[in-house]
Amino acid sequence: MYSDDPLILELLALLKSHGVSRVVIAPGSRHYPIARSLESDDYFTLHSVVDERSAGFFALGLIQASRSPVATLCTSGTAAVNLGSAVVEAFYQRLPLLVMTADRLPQLLGQMEDQMIDQTELFKNSVRSRALLRAGGSDLDRWYNNRSINTALLALTHAGGGPVHLNIPIASHSKGVTYTTSTLPRVRVIRRSEEPSPDEWAAVAERLDGKRVLVVWGQGASRDLRVEDALKQFADAYDVAVMVDHLSAVDHDSRIPRPYALLMSGASRSPQLVPDIVITVGGNTFFVDQLKRLIVGASVEHWRVHPDGEVVDPFQRLTDVFQCGAAHFFTNAVGAQVAASRGRSYASAVREIALAVPEPDEPYGELAVISAFLKSLPAGCVLHLANSAPIRMAHLYDLDPSITVLSNRGVNGIDGSMSTALGFAAADERLNFLLVGDLSFFYDMNALWIRDRARNLRILLINNGGGALMHAAPLTPDRAEQGARHISAGHAATAKGWVESLGITYSAVRTDAEVAAAIAQLTDATRIDGVVVEIFTEKVADIEQFKAYQAAIFGVSTGLSTSQKIRRLGGKVLRRLGLR
Repeated sequence: MYSDDPLILELLALLKSHGVSRVVIAPGSRHYPIARSLESDDYFTLHSVVDERSAGFFALGLIQASRSPVATLCTSGTAAVNLGSAVVEAFYQRLPLLVMTADRLPQLLGQMEDQMIDQTELFKNSVRSRALLRAGGSDLDRWYNNRSINTALLALTHAGGGPVHLNIPIASHSKGVTYTTSTLPRVRVIRRSEEPSPDEWAAVAERLDGKRVLVVWGQGASRDLRVEDALKQFADAYDVAVMVDHLSAVDHDSRIPRPYALLMSGASRSPQLVPDIVITVGGNTFFVDQLKRLIVGASVEHWRVHPDGEVVDPFQRLTDVFQCGAAHFFTNAVGAQVAASRGRSYASAVREIALAVPEPDEPYGELAVISAFLKSLPAGCVLHLANSAPIRMAHLYDLDPSITVLSNRGVNGIDGSMSTALGFAAADERLNFLLVGDLSFFYDMNALWIRDRARNLRILLINNGGGALMHAAPLTPDRAEQGARHISAGHAATAKGWVESLGITYSAVRTDAEVAAAIAQLTDATRIDGVVVEIFTEKVADIEQFKAYQAAIFGVSTGLSTSQKIRRLGGKVLRRLGLR
C-alpha cells in the first residue's frame, strides 16, 4: 500500500508517467513514507547505499549505463548536503540526476528542530530546475506541486539535460501516518515536444480533429505575414477561433473582434463558447483573467507553443508544450491532417456572438474620449498604451490593423510608460501616440525632460484626479476619503505648467464640445512637434461608466432600469446575448 499523503501519491504517479524507474535510497527516517511507497510498487527498481556521497555517484553510474534518468532519495539535514558533489558532477556532465530530499515543514526552520537546515538553495547553482514542494492540501498547493514536479522532471532531459532538485516537506514520518491507498491517482502529465516525428504530428492532428480549438495570441513584437499565413491554413483546417489583443501584432480574418468585451459579456456564461483545446502563442495576454473565468470547471486542454519550451500554466490546464515557433506548429499540424476536420460550428458561433456585443456608447468621460481618439488615429502609426484603466478601455474598441500597439505588459506596472514610448519614438520615425492616465504620467513626468526627446510623440493624458480602478476596487463609501489619499492617490494637479515649460504644445479639454478639435490637433500628421492634450474627467464617474457597460453586457443590475439598458445597448443585442 502507498502512503495516503496526496503529495507523495502525486510524486510517485508523476515519476512513473515520466519514466523514472530507478531510485537510489540512502538510509534515514524522514523520507520513510516515500521509501515505503516506492517499495509497494513493482515499477520501481530500488538500490540501497548508506553514504549519501556514494549514493549520488552510484546513481551517476546507473545513468551512464542506462542513458536514462535516475533518482536519489535521502532524509533531511546534512544528508542532503552530502549529495552536493554528485550534483555538481552531474551538472557539468549534463546527466539527468533527480535529487529528492526529504525536509521538515518550513515553518519550523530556525526553531532548534532536529535535522533541519535550509535546504531550499543547497544546489541552486548546479541544477537545471528546483522545486520546493508544499505539504498543504489546498487546490492551489496541489496545482503548484503538480506543475513543479512536471517542470522538474521535464528539465532532466531538456536542452541537453542535467540534475534537478525536489525538496519534499513531510510533516511526520511516523505519528498519524497511514498506508491504505492501493492505487496511484490519475494525475496531470505535462509533455514537451521539441522535434516531433511524423507519427507524433499525426497524433497532434488526430487530437485536434473534431475539437473546438481556441488560439490565444499574446503580446508580440511585429507582424509576420508568414506566421499569419500559417495561422490561416490552420484555422481553415480545423474548427478554430482566434483571439488576439491589441498587443499581439496579428491580423487575421478568423480573429474574433473585441474579445475582451466578449469575455466580459453574458455570452461568456454560455457552454458553447468553452473550447476543448486552448493553444497559446506569444507573450502575455491582456485578457488572461477573463479567459480563466471562461474555462473554470471545464475539461479543457492547454497547449503552449513557444520557442522557449517553458512550462507556463496560467489556466492550470497545461498538458503540452511545443518548443517551436508558431508557423512551424501550424504548418506541421495542417500537414499531418488526414481528412478535413468534422464541423465548423465553434468558430462561427464565437464570431457571431462577438459581433453582437456592442461598443460602449457613453456621455463625456474617459470612455468617450478614448473612443474618439482611437477612431481618429492615422493608419500606420504607433500606439503606446499605459497600464490600468487606459489599456482596459482601449480594448473595448476595434483598431485599424495597420497600427502597431505597444505596452509594458510584462509585469503590468504603471511606471515607465512614457519613458518607453519616448525611447521607441526616438528610434522609429513613424507618428507615435501615448494614451496615459494621470498617475502614470506624473510618475514618469521627468521623461519629458530627456534631451533626446522625440518630437514624433503625441500624448493623450486622461486626468481624472487619481487612479480610477484603484479607487473603485477595494473601497467602500465610508472609506472613500482615506482611500483617495492612500489607495487611489487623489489629487488636483495638472500637467500644463510642466509641459509648457518644456516648449511642448499643450491643450486642455473639460467638455464634450472641446474633444473633437483637441483630438484633431493631436492626430494632425502635418505637425512636426510634440503635443500633449490633457483631458479632465472625474474618476468616480469614469469607473462607474466602465462598470455600467460591463454590467449591462453581462446582465447584472447597475442601478439602470431595464428600459435604460435596452436603449443603451439595443434590444436586439440583449436578446442575442440572452439577457432579456
